[in-house]
Amino acid sequence: MRSKFLITLSVIGLAIAGCKKNNTGNNGDNSSTQATLEQHVLTDFAANLANPNYQDIQAKAQVMNSAITTFNASPTDANLEAVRVAWKNTRAAWESCEGFLFGPVEDFNYDPTMDDWPVNKTDLDAVLASNSNLTVADIDQLGTTLKGFHAIEYVIFGVGGTQKAANVSARDKVYLASLGESLLNTTTQLRNSWDPASGNYTAQVVAAGKGSVTFTSRQAVFLALVGSMADICNEVANEKMQTPLTAQDSTLDESQFSHNSVTDFKNNITGVLNAYKCQYPGAAAGHSLRELVASKNASLDLKIQSQINTAIASFSAITTTYEKAIYTQQNQIKSVQNAIKTLQATLEGDLENFVQTNIKD
Repeated sequence: MRSKFLITLSVIGLAIAGCKKNNTGNNGDNSSTQATLEQHVLTDFAANLANPNYQDIQAKAQVMNSAITTFNASPTDANLEAVRVAWKNTRAAWESCEGFLFGPVEDFNYDPTMDDWPVNKTDLDAVLASNSNLTVADIDQLGTTLKGFHAIEYVIFGVGGTQKAANVSARDKVYLASLGESLLNTTTQLRNSWDPASGNYTAQVVAAGKGSVTFTSRQAVFLALVGSMADICNEVANEKMQTPLTAQDSTLDESQFSHNSVTDFKNNITGVLNAYKCQYPGAAAGHSLRELVASKNASLDLKIQSQINTAIASFSAITTTYEKAIYTQQNQIKSVQNAIKTLQATLEGDLENFVQTNIKD
C-alpha cells in the first residue's frame, strides 16, 4: 500500500509537471517525481509481478498434486497425461520467475529444492529399488536432484517421454505422491515468503531505503533485479544450453525426459521481459523498470526491449527437441546463445550503469 507521504509526493510531482504530457521529463527539477516513480516501480514489482507469479506457481502445483492423486487412484493413460499437462503448466510459471531470482527463493534454497539438474537416472532408479521409506518427510531429506520437478518428470514421462500408465509401479506411485506433495509444500513456502500477510518479503522491497533491513536504498533493489535478469541469461546461454552441447550428452539437459528444455529456456527469457515490464499473465501491469529507463534514456529502453524480444524469438530456430538439437542443430543453438549473450551484456553493462547513475537515493 502506498503511504500518504508517497501520495503527497505524487501530487507535488504532478503540480511541478503542469501541463506536460510526461511528468517524468528532464526539464526542471524533477527529483520528487523521480523518487515517486522509483517507489511506484518497487511497489508494483511486488504487487503486480512477484506475488502474482509466486501465487500462480503454488496454484498450479496444487492442480498437479491433485492430478497425481487422481492418477494414483485410477492409473489410466488419460490421467497420466493430465499429470503431464499440469507439470508443464507449473513448470512454465516457475521458469518465468527465474527472471527475478532474488530474495527468499535463494535465501532459503527453494530454487535447488524444486529445480536442481541435471538428474541422474541411475540415482533415481536406486531410490525406487531401495526399501527406504518414501513419505514426504523422507523425500524432504533426499538430495536435491532426487526430488522436485525433475524427479516427478522422470516418473511421469520416463526415458524418452515413453512412460505408460500400466508401467508405473506401486513404488513409483508412492514416490510420485510424496514428490508432488513436497513440491507443493515448497511452492507454498515460497508464496508465503512474499505474502504481505505472512513472511512479507514484499515489505523489504517496498520499504527499501526507508527502514528495510535487506535493502538500505532503492538502488540496491534495482541492482538486485538487474543482476537477476542478467544471471538467468548467463545460466541459460552458458550453462543450461552449453553444458549438454559441449559434452554432446543429452542426459545433461535440464528437462530431458519431457523434452521440455527449449520451452524452459524460452520461459526463462520471457521472465526477463516480465521483470523489465512489470507484467504477468492474469495480473494488471504496473509501473516498471522499463518506464523508469524510458523516462531518462529512450534509446536504451528501445535497445533492451529489442534485444529481449530478439532473444525470445530466436528459439523458433530450434525446430526439434533440445535432446536432438545438440547433435543436429548446433548452429541454431549458437545463434540463440549469441542473442541471449548480447542481452546479458547490455543488462550487465548499460542497464546496471543506468541504475548506478540515475538512482541516487
